[in-house]
Parts: sequence; structure tokens; C-alpha cells
Amino acid sequence: MKKKILLFVLCFLISITSISITNKNKIFSPVLASELDFSALNLKSESSKKITKDLISPIDLENFLDELIPAQLDNYNITGATISVVNDGSVYLEKGYGNRVPYSSLPVIANETLFRVGSISKTFTAIAVLQLVEDGILDLDTNVNEYLSVFQIPELYDTPITLRHLLTHTAGFEETTYSIIFASPLGFNYLENLLANRMPDIVHEPGAITAYSNYGLALAGYIVQEISGKQFETYVEEEIFTPLEMNSSTFMQPLPSYLSSKMSVGSFSDESKGFFEYISVSPAGAMSSTASDMGRFMIAMLNNGSINGNRILENETVELMLSDNFVTHCELPSIGLGVYEFDYNDQKIIGHGGDTIFFHSRMMMFPESNLGVFISYNSQLGVYAKIDFFNEFIDTYFPYSRMDIIPLKGYKNRINKFTGFYISTRRAYSDKPEIKEYEWSDNGFDIKAKNGKLRIPTFFKDLEFIEISPFYFREASGQYNHEIAFVTDTKGRVTHMYANFLGAVTAMEKVHPVYFNTEIQGGILLGIESIIVLSLIYWGIRGCINLIKKKERKRDKFPKIARFWVLGSAVLSLSIIAIVAIRASFNMFLATKTYQEFGGFVTIPILYLLSIVIQISLTYAVWSGKFIEEQKPYWKLCDRIHYTFLTILSIIVVGFFTSWHFYGF
Repeated sequence: MKKKILLFVLCFLISITSISITNKNKIFSPVLASELDFSALNLKSESSKKITKDLISPIDLENFLDELIPAQLDNYNITGATISVVNDGSVYLEKGYGNRVPYSSLPVIANETLFRVGSISKTFTAIAVLQLVEDGILDLDTNVNEYLSVFQIPELYDTPITLRHLLTHTAGFEETTYSIIFASPLGFNYLENLLANRMPDIVHEPGAITAYSNYGLALAGYIVQEISGKQFETYVEEEIFTPLEMNSSTFMQPLPSYLSSKMSVGSFSDESKGFFEYISVSPAGAMSSTASDMGRFMIAMLNNGSINGNRILENETVELMLSDNFVTHCELPSIGLGVYEFDYNDQKIIGHGGDTIFFHSRMMMFPESNLGVFISYNSQLGVYAKIDFFNEFIDTYFPYSRMDIIPLKGYKNRINKFTGFYISTRRAYSDKPEIKEYEWSDNGFDIKAKNGKLRIPTFFKDLEFIEISPFYFREASGQYNHEIAFVTDTKGRVTHMYANFLGAVTAMEKVHPVYFNTEIQGGILLGIESIIVLSLIYWGIRGCINLIKKKERKRDKFPKIARFWVLGSAVLSLSIIAIVAIRASFNMFLATKTYQEFGGFVTIPILYLLSIVIQISLTYAVWSGKFIEEQKPYWKLCDRIHYTFLTILSIIVVGFFTSWHFYGF
């Protein structure tokens, strides 16, 4: 995206001076969350689905797993995997596959081998918060600043940030690229220092929109630590792991000695050995566990917070945790407290995913079937394997039935309001010096319209969507269970969208028109400015020749004004384009922004508009002789046509600036 924006700069380069934009250094992308990844799409057609079957027996399920998972380990160069399946309050199946250390014969054992579960840690952090809510010590809807003593969260909006906002990823924080994963404890920052000194900007009003935030859940865990008086890791062990008899689970970094020998070692995509990952935002992703322990946890959650008589939450609290605490759209998955909904084949599924560099996990609970599934892979490319696994699992046991799609009346007349470029809210908004550049624009896609349908490009194929109710679209053929919904502001302008295949915890924001079709816009503006600049050069050369030949004409004053006016207008337009190119390359402006953040620069487009109005008057004078003593057309016919053509091109540039919202409409 940013490379495309630089096309605009070429217009400025071609005439006045050269502008160099120094790229900031890229750094490792934040993890512990699902990135925008179209590989999550299940694009199997109805005809390719397997025959529906029930979970008849553990043997039947094991046969299914024994066919699928070893093939995944081979296809994705994965060292090992671990899985647990629970059903009706008991362990249905748990098993390890492959090895826990690259190039070793140490097998993965489901009830012994520890895997890092990444952001599934957030679910346990939420439970810790809810336990203190049950005790009357914390309140979900109280300003979090009341629980903080060392530092405070800026209150930029009328709505204060609460624990409910933190647990639903709706606090409004931008994502920053502070280091999350370390290869050793050297340089590892204490949680309090990180939260106080690397606080991201608050860019949305709390409760308005989802934006996945490791910082937000780490802050929630820190509040547990502050209010309980116990180190967070100790609190979770005593209040959650011990009651559930999750004896092989911990948030400790490094691992306790009695667990370290059982830890799986991650591997890179080339199968080379990885390292133990130290997570700086520990409540958001530092947990290590076994498949067996995760099975016990799912049994407890599906049993309203208890297992074998040991309870971690009351029934009502579990119901609250798993309920819709933030609704993205009435037809799309919602967000609970520390968990969120998945939407596969129209099944209600609640859980969480987790990704570090090496470990890729997912926990999914089917409340209506009293079923829970946890799987984790210990290699880099497991990020794709976990998605493939659940596509296969759900297609096999919960196949999708094709839906008849009935379009909304008049849908073709509304289609263009939804087109544009959309980018993930999980990104940096500010341009603080300490925030190094990461290509956040890569986490976006361009939505186009064709024949009344929206078209979204993916890695696999273009998907088409059709509007079936206001602002709600389904995949047009009815063959796939893919849905999108759009959200508008008070003026009815589309601001962002949600999709069931991208997850509820991150919205997609519609960005400013300057980013739409940047190659086309840049090419047109480059052509226009090139013609104007070449015309100015031509006039300059011709003027010098006339000066050398000492050609004097009585009526030379007016044409000089007319031509110099084109020069002034060109300087203004090129300045605007250069400013937009630079600003748009370092910031991502949203659809409803009008570039007021440009400060005094916002007056330049207005000056340019006034300049073009005067240039139109000068064009009229060239043809009519209105401001000339002889009161007859000036210049030869070809020169008048040339000048008129330049004026028309300048009007087109005004059209671009209008589409960029420079004039308030």
C-alpha cells in the first residue's frame, strides 16, 4: 500500500524538486493473536464435504485424527501436535502426535508434554478478573483508573475504560510494536514498567469498536495482581489451576523445574530448533499447559465452572462470561469476556485462539453439543495447520447445508457505498518516534462492486457477497458460510465492517479515498501534472527565445498573467499532492477524516480551488478578449485550445481533492 502511495510523489519529483521518504525499520510483527488471514476461510464446496456422522466412539474419532494430523505434520514441516476432546463432562480422547523436540525420538504425550497456548492465556486472565468481581473487589463497569496507583490511563473520551472493555477488546487502544517475545530473560521488561511506559494511544471511544489488544488484557492481569496483592502468576496457579487440578499448567517464565523437562521445544518452518519464548505481556499470552489440562478446563467451562466438585466460577458468572458482552452485528459472532464466538457452518462455537512464534493453538467449545476441542502445534507453520484442522473437523461432524440467497430489494443501487479499502483495527495509528514501522496496510483488502455484488479478493479466490438485509451480506452463491456486515456513523457513512471469517475481536475500518485505486489515481495525477509542467517549460523556452529576439508586443501583459497563473496553480497542486503522499505514507487516514490534522496545510486546497476559479475566468478572457483592450480573442486558436485544455486538467485535479474530502463533502 505505502509503495503505491509513493506514486503521488512522482508528480512532485517531475517539476520542482525531489522528495525522499525514508522508510522506518521494520520489526517483528506482534503475535499472540490472529492476524488478518484469509487462510481461515473454509472454501470447500458442498459437494466436497464428507458424509455426516456423529461422534460414535473414541475409536471413530481417533481414526479420523490419525489420518489427518500425521499428514499435517508432514505437509507443514511440524515437529509435533497435541489434542484433547471432551464430551458430556468427560475426556473423550486425548493424544499426542510427533515429537516434542525437533530431530528427537521424544514423543508428544498429551498428559505430560507442555505446549505454549499463546492468547488462550487471556481466557484465564478473564476468569481471574471475574473471580474478584464475584468477591465484590472488582467491578466490570468501573473506571480502571480506580484500580491503578502507579500510573493512570488517559481519559480522552466521556466514556471511561472499564474491565469489560479490556476483556472484550473494546477499550480503544491502538496496537503498538513494542517487543512481545524475547529469546531470553535479558532485556525482559517487568509488566508494570511495560504497561506504564509503553502505553498505546487510545484511538477509539471505549465500547465503540473492537481492536484486538494484548496491552488491554495484560492491563487486566496487572489489575488482578494489584488488587489481590499476589503476583499474577501465583494468583492464577492458586485460584484456577489448583482447583481444576491442572497440575501441568503455569504462567511462570522460566518454567518451574518440575515442568521444564516436559516442555516441548518449538521449531522454525525449516524444522530447526527454536527457543523458549519469554512473553512480556504475560497475562495476555505466557501460559504453558498440556492437552490433558486443557481438557479439564473445557469440562469445567461446559459444566458452568466446576469439575469434580471443584468450582472456579459461579454458574451465573460463567453464563455472563460466555454471553454476548459486545455485539458486532446481530447476525455475526459476538464477544464474551476473555472468549469470543467462532462461526463455522452456522455452529455456535465459543473459545479462543493463540499464536506465538512457534506454537499455534485453538480451543473451541460447542455448548449445544457439550463438546470441547483443544489442539496445539509446536512449529511455525502450525498457524495454517490449526485452521485446516478445524475446517476438516467441523466439515466432517457439523457439515454446512447450502442456503438460498434472497437479495434485498434495490441492493444494486446501494452497492457502491460499501466499496473501498478496509484495514484491520489491530494496527498502529500514531506516529510516535518509538513506534517502528510495520506494514499494517498489508492487513487489509480492497472491496469492489460488480453486477450488484461485493467482491473480496482472497489468497484462494475472489468471493462475492450480496446484500440480503440492510448492511448485511452473505456469500452470493449460498455455497459457503461466509458473512459480512457494515457499520455506519451518525451521518450514514460506512466506517467499518465485520466478517464471520475474520473473527469478532478485530474490525476492518474503511480508509480514506486517497488509498483507493492508488495506481489509477497516481497515474492520472502524474499524467496531468506532467502535461502542465511540460507546458510551463515550453512557455518558458518560448519566452526566452522572444526575449533574445527582442520581440515586443503591446498586449504581452495579459498572457504573462494568464500563464504565470497556471504556474501558481501548478505549484499549489503539486504541494498538496506531495503533502498527501508524505502524510498518507506515514499515517493511515480513515474514511471519515477530512485531513483537518494537516493544520495550516488544509488551507492550501482551498487556495487551489480559488486559483482555478480565477484560471477559468482567464480562460474565458482568452477566448472573449474581455480583459483585453482590443476586446477580441488572444493568441492563435491552437494556443487558446492548449490553455483551455490545461484549465480542464486543473478542474480534474480539483475533482480529486474533492473526493479526498478537502472541501467538506
